[in-house]
Amino acid sequence: MTLNNILKHSLNEGRDFSFAWRIFLDQFYIADKKQRASLIESAPSCLEDSRHLAYCAAGIHMLCRTLGQPMPTWVTNTSFILEEPYFPGATTDLLRLVCLIESPPEFKMRNIFTTENVLGRA
Repeated sequence: MTLNNILKHSLNEGRDFSFAWRIFLDQFYIADKKQRASLIESAPSCLEDSRHLAYCAAGIHMLCRTLGQPMPTWVTNTSFILEEPYFPGATTDLLRLVCLIESPPEFKMRNIFTTENVLGRA
């Protein structure tokens, strides 16, 4: 399996990007280091929304940093930096303020603002 396969399968089943990303995270967290490298070796080609591509790059960047996983080169592509700020899930001004403060650097550098536990799973 790859990031692209997981996202594509979930999206084809009618799920939204957020749900598909969480399925990927579950697969990533249970994989060993070699399997993780295979999961993330290439950028997802099934996504058309630049915000979702940038989100994937930010998420993979953060996962690699925090778990000591070698980072694939596609993650550093400057095309994954958004021109406009993106606040996924932030529906109020107060929540946007929290996201501006808490957002991890891998997300901020791509103009994405989210909570500090963005990659957390129960």
